[in-house]
Amino acid sequence: MPNWVMWIFYILIVIIMLGVLIAIHELGHLATAKMFKVYCFEYSIGMGPKLFSKKRKNGETYFSIRAVPFGGYVAMYGEPGEIPDGFEEPPAERSLESIKKWKKCIILVAGVTLNFILGLVLIYIGDSACPVFYTGRMGAMNPDKTSLTVNLDTTYDQATLDYITANRTDPEVEAKDYVLSMPVYSYNAPSGAQESVRLLGWDILVYNKDGSLFTDISYVAVYNPSTVIDPHDIGGSVMLFPAAEKEVPASLADLGVGAVPDMYDANNELRNLKWSNFEDGVYFGLPLSFVPKTKAKVAENYDAFRLIVDDENPLFRLTINKKVPTGIGVTVQVIKAWNSWGESWAHWAEDVPTACGAIVKGFASLFTPNGWKNVSGIIGITAAMPQINAAGGARMVFFYAGMISINLAFFNLLPFPALDGWALLVTAIEGVTKKKVPQKVQGIVSTVGFVLLFGFMILIAVKDIAGLF
Repeated sequence: MPNWVMWIFYILIVIIMLGVLIAIHELGHLATAKMFKVYCFEYSIGMGPKLFSKKRKNGETYFSIRAVPFGGYVAMYGEPGEIPDGFEEPPAERSLESIKKWKKCIILVAGVTLNFILGLVLIYIGDSACPVFYTGRMGAMNPDKTSLTVNLDTTYDQATLDYITANRTDPEVEAKDYVLSMPVYSYNAPSGAQESVRLLGWDILVYNKDGSLFTDISYVAVYNPSTVIDPHDIGGSVMLFPAAEKEVPASLADLGVGAVPDMYDANNELRNLKWSNFEDGVYFGLPLSFVPKTKAKVAENYDAFRLIVDDENPLFRLTINKKVPTGIGVTVQVIKAWNSWGESWAHWAEDVPTACGAIVKGFASLFTPNGWKNVSGIIGITAAMPQINAAGGARMVFFYAGMISINLAFFNLLPFPALDGWALLVTAIEGVTKKKVPQKVQGIVSTVGFVLLFGFMILIAVKDIAGLF
């Protein structure tokens, strides 16, 4: 499929996704307002010029679609502002301000409640109705049952097949049935969570075209899949990190691992090697390990079946060309499965806290020096779609949509003018003081809030556009 067609597809996905999230949010306000007999002039999806508007026969509310698909509202009688053209003033008892405060609070929180519920539903749809993609299966284990290796189902070019055929440790197993194997290194991330990476090689040096050292830094190669939904060459799925100056865990040392990666810098920022910092033509070798697929789980004899490829072998030398590593003829195949009913709920129980935790950490990071990097708008969401899809297909897209829905609920609860949280705060103040906040004051504050939010959206859009280049 042409690249431009894919981008149109991603843009449509984002528009539909945000449209559904906004429609559900506003539907919560509309349904509860109707339940408490509050007069609603309009239910609108989108902002700006009106594209379509219709009212049911004998109905009172116009259902509208507007030109800018990012936003929406329910215009209720009693909110700050004038009565829309074409409407007579409804009875006073149908005003938002005439109902009890607890009913008004229910109307105000109904939108965020439905967004939160929708987020949970979307995440479950992804876990139950979409395939799960894997980048390997656990293989050999050490005596204390700690997982040591991941075996990747692979196919090879002819040169690699010939090499494995000539050097394989078990002649009874055909070269094509050898799988790529790598140790798993677990570490504590700055967030406090334990994470794992797969090591493709260690003690790696990078050389210039003439064979001299490009830098004397010793690197550890980490498998970072460019996609899990399509077959991919190992060459495009490598990240290099400086070797950490600490002792290698005994379980890894037993496998011959000489160094582990230093993943984060002093500011707890991930050390993401930028290939653009490397000159075209520099190269490095990968000491890869292969093992017969049929014997990959035989822990006690694992070393006896391994075929180690020296990092000096040109078959597995990666050269930087046009600021990316070349392929090496080792292609990882797609592995996918569907969750059972029980597995779906188990995954959901893990994914929901992950999504909520990411939102809370993302919000907290806004108050750090580099927090601006964690904020994205419509453009950033769209730009991220290819990576999200590559990380797990439809399952990850549903997870991402669910996380955005939960994030929308969290964001709207903030006590900022023009958001639901601000209206809740005003209602609470009026309930405690027994005094009405003048509508003129509410209108001015809401207008200022809208202007600030719109300005913030423009700044985010500029940042997202700059990040594309």
